[in-house]
Amino acid sequence: MSNDIVEAKPQLPQAVPNPLAMVADAIQRGTDPATIKALMDLADRYEATEARKAFTVALNAFKAAAPKIIKTKNVSFGPGKTSYKHALAGAASEQIGAALAVHGISHRWQTEQGDDGIVKVTCILTHALGHSERVTLQASPDTGGSKNSIQAIGSTVSYLQRYTLM
Repeated sequence: MSNDIVEAKPQLPQAVPNPLAMVADAIQRGTDPATIKALMDLADRYEATEARKAFTVALNAFKAAAPKIIKTKNVSFGPGKTSYKHALAGAASEQIGAALAVHGISHRWQTEQGDDGIVKVTCILTHALGHSERVTLQASPDTGGSKNSIQAIGSTVSYLQRYTLM
């Protein structure tokens, strides 16, 4: 028996096959179209899963360092009545958008108004790898404060944009 010390080499983990590489390999081998389609479906699901995971990591990183939104707009309904401060939609969007972008996430809104007059605003967050998540709120046009019909809709859109983003 020898007294030599034998160093154990660490075992590297086996690489997980990339579904897109599997598709390319199947095409080169002349694999039947049904199998190629199944592999392409697998690749699509794999990429969607990876994009969703990347979105979650990025959103968690954003939340860990989210900007403090400063409420600068004073609202008062007169002496002795309700008054408060809120963040302007544009300023909040700018602050949050810049902080999201650091983590590869962008935001945008989709706005609709139904035949019943209800205004619906959807905020869409999209990661650079393509995964998106949506938040939708809806409300009637804000007719308070002597607004004309267009101002009432605009006020509701701004309000819903602010709250769907936050």
